[in-house]
Amino acid sequence: MAPEIPYADFATRLIDAMTVAGHGAHAGSWSRIPVEIEPLRREAGAKSLTTARKYLEGLTFPRRHRLERIAEWLGVTVEWLASGSGPRHEAEREVVPYDLPGEALALAKAWWSLPRHYREPIRSWVIMASVMDNLPDESKVLPVAAQGLERRRQPRTTAPSADN
Repeated sequence: MAPEIPYADFATRLIDAMTVAGHGAHAGSWSRIPVEIEPLRREAGAKSLTTARKYLEGLTFPRRHRLERIAEWLGVTVEWLASGSGPRHEAEREVVPYDLPGEALALAKAWWSLPRHYREPIRSWVIMASVMDNLPDESKVLPVAAQGLERRRQPRTTAPSADN
Protein backbone atom coordinates (compact mmCIF):
# COMPACT_ATOMS: atom_id res chain seq x y z
CA MET A 1 0.00 0.00 0.00
CA ALA A 2 1.50 3.31 -1.10
CA PRO A 3 1.63 6.11 1.48
CA GLU A 4 -0.90 8.87 0.86
CA ILE A 5 0.51 12.22 -0.24
CA PRO A 6 -1.56 14.85 1.60
CA TYR A 7 -0.97 17.79 -0.75
CA ALA A 8 -0.46 16.02 -4.08
CA ASP A 9 -2.84 18.35 -5.96
CA PHE A 10 -1.03 21.43 -4.63
CA ALA A 11 2.33 19.94 -5.65
CA THR A 12 1.03 19.23 -9.17
CA ARG A 13 -0.17 22.83 -9.57
CA LEU A 14 3.09 24.20 -8.14
CA ILE A 15 5.23 22.11 -10.51
CA ASP A 16 3.01 23.08 -13.44
CA ALA A 17 3.25 26.81 -12.62
CA MET A 18 7.03 26.60 -12.12
CA THR A 19 7.47 24.77 -15.44
CA VAL A 20 5.38 27.39 -17.27
CA ALA A 21 7.44 30.14 -15.57
CA GLY A 22 10.65 28.57 -16.91
CA HIS A 23 11.97 26.88 -13.79
CA GLY A 24 12.11 23.35 -15.16
CA ALA A 25 15.00 21.08 -14.22
CA HIS A 26 18.13 21.41 -16.31
CA ALA A 27 18.88 18.80 -18.94
CA GLY A 28 20.78 15.88 -17.42
CA SER A 29 19.44 16.54 -13.94
CA TRP A 30 19.35 13.46 -11.71
CA SER A 31 16.57 14.87 -9.56
CA ARG A 32 13.26 13.05 -9.43
CA ILE A 33 11.56 16.47 -9.23
CA PRO A 34 10.97 18.06 -12.66
CA VAL A 35 11.69 21.64 -11.52
CA GLU A 36 14.53 23.51 -9.79
CA ILE A 37 14.28 23.56 -6.00
CA GLU A 38 16.60 26.49 -5.19
CA PRO A 39 14.52 29.26 -6.84
CA LEU A 40 11.45 28.01 -4.96
CA ARG A 41 13.35 27.98 -1.65
CA ARG A 42 14.61 31.50 -2.24
CA GLU A 43 11.31 33.01 -3.39
CA ALA A 44 9.18 31.25 -0.77
CA GLY A 45 11.55 32.27 2.00
CA ALA A 46 11.81 28.62 3.07
CA LYS A 47 14.50 27.85 5.61
CA SER A 48 15.95 24.92 3.69
CA LEU A 49 15.94 23.05 0.42
CA THR A 50 14.26 20.20 2.26
CA THR A 51 11.23 22.38 2.99
CA ALA A 52 11.01 23.47 -0.65
CA ARG A 53 11.38 19.84 -1.77
CA LYS A 54 8.52 18.84 0.55
CA TYR A 55 6.30 21.50 -1.08
CA LEU A 56 7.11 20.01 -4.50
CA GLU A 57 6.50 16.45 -3.30
CA GLY A 58 3.18 17.39 -1.69
CA LEU A 59 4.28 16.41 1.81
CA THR A 60 3.82 19.86 3.36
CA PHE A 61 1.81 22.96 2.57
CA PRO A 62 3.35 26.46 2.88
CA ARG A 63 2.06 29.00 5.35
CA ARG A 64 -0.17 31.74 3.96
CA HIS A 65 2.56 34.41 3.66
CA ARG A 66 4.84 31.98 1.82
CA LEU A 67 2.00 30.82 -0.40
CA GLU A 68 1.29 34.45 -1.34
CA ARG A 69 4.97 35.04 -2.17
CA ILE A 70 5.12 31.91 -4.32
CA ALA A 71 1.91 32.82 -6.18
CA GLU A 72 3.13 36.38 -6.85
CA TRP A 73 6.52 35.07 -8.03
CA LEU A 74 4.89 32.61 -10.44
CA GLY A 75 2.22 35.05 -11.61
CA VAL A 76 -0.74 32.92 -10.52
CA THR A 77 -3.56 33.58 -8.09
CA VAL A 78 -3.29 32.33 -4.51
CA GLU A 79 -6.71 30.65 -4.76
CA TRP A 80 -5.70 28.64 -7.81
CA LEU A 81 -2.35 27.60 -6.38
CA ALA A 82 -3.79 26.65 -2.98
CA SER A 83 -6.96 24.85 -4.01
CA GLY A 84 -7.25 24.78 -7.78
CA SER A 85 -10.37 26.96 -7.66
CA GLY A 86 -10.76 30.31 -9.33
CA PRO A 87 -8.83 31.69 -12.27
CA ARG A 88 -5.20 30.71 -12.73
CA HIS A 89 -4.07 34.25 -13.55
CA GLU A 90 -5.25 37.57 -12.13
CA ALA A 91 -6.03 38.81 -15.66
CA GLU A 92 -8.63 36.05 -16.06
CA ARG A 93 -10.83 37.47 -13.30
CA GLU A 94 -14.08 39.11 -14.33
CA VAL A 95 -13.33 42.59 -15.56
CA VAL A 96 -15.19 45.31 -13.68
CA PRO A 97 -15.85 48.36 -15.84
CA TYR A 98 -14.30 51.51 -14.42
CA ASP A 99 -15.67 54.98 -14.91
CA LEU A 100 -12.19 56.37 -15.64
CA PRO A 101 -10.54 57.69 -18.77
CA GLY A 102 -8.27 55.18 -20.49
CA GLU A 103 -5.17 57.24 -19.68
CA ALA A 104 -5.96 57.23 -15.94
CA LEU A 105 -6.56 53.49 -15.95
CA ALA A 106 -3.32 52.82 -17.85
CA LEU A 107 -1.43 55.04 -15.40
CA ALA A 108 -2.95 53.22 -12.41
CA LYS A 109 -2.00 49.81 -13.85
CA ALA A 110 1.56 51.00 -14.53
CA TRP A 111 1.82 52.38 -10.98
CA TRP A 112 0.54 49.12 -9.50
CA SER A 113 3.14 47.07 -11.39
CA LEU A 114 5.97 49.05 -9.76
CA PRO A 115 7.69 47.64 -6.66
CA ARG A 116 6.23 48.93 -3.39
CA HIS A 117 9.26 51.09 -2.55
CA TYR A 118 8.71 53.02 -5.81
CA ARG A 119 4.93 53.26 -5.41
CA GLU A 120 4.93 54.84 -1.96
CA PRO A 121 6.75 58.09 -2.83
CA ILE A 122 4.59 58.56 -5.92
CA ARG A 123 1.43 57.94 -3.91
CA SER A 124 2.55 60.43 -1.26
CA TRP A 125 3.33 63.01 -3.91
CA VAL A 126 -0.05 62.62 -5.62
CA ILE A 127 -1.91 62.92 -2.32
CA MET A 128 0.06 65.99 -1.27
CA ALA A 129 -0.38 67.58 -4.70
CA SER A 130 -4.14 67.11 -4.50
CA VAL A 131 -4.31 68.51 -0.95
CA MET A 132 -2.10 71.50 -1.71
CA ASP A 133 -3.58 72.26 -5.12
CA ASN A 134 -4.79 75.70 -4.04
CA LEU A 135 -1.58 76.72 -2.26
CA PRO A 136 0.99 79.05 -3.84
CA ASP A 137 4.12 77.33 -5.18
CA GLU A 138 6.26 78.60 -2.30
CA SER A 139 4.05 76.78 0.22
CA LYS A 140 4.08 73.42 -1.55
CA VAL A 141 6.48 70.99 0.11
CA LEU A 142 6.75 67.33 -0.80
CA PRO A 143 6.75 64.63 1.86
CA VAL A 144 10.15 63.29 2.95
CA ALA A 145 9.64 60.05 1.00
CA ALA A 146 9.24 62.05 -2.22
CA GLN A 147 11.93 64.70 -1.73
CA GLY A 148 14.10 63.11 -4.42
CA LEU A 149 11.34 63.66 -6.95
CA GLU A 150 11.41 67.47 -6.59
CA ARG A 151 12.59 69.03 -9.85
CA ARG A 152 11.08 72.52 -10.11
CA ARG A 153 13.50 74.36 -7.80
CA GLN A 154 16.70 72.58 -8.73
CA PRO A 155 18.98 74.51 -11.07
CA ARG A 156 19.73 72.90 -14.38
CA THR A 157 23.25 71.75 -14.86
CA THR A 158 24.98 72.54 -18.08
CA ALA A 159 27.99 70.97 -19.62
CA PRO A 160 31.19 73.00 -19.13
CA SER A 161 32.04 75.04 -22.15
CA ALA A 162 35.19 74.41 -24.15
CA ASP A 163 36.40 77.98 -23.40
CA ASN A 164 37.42 77.16 -19.81
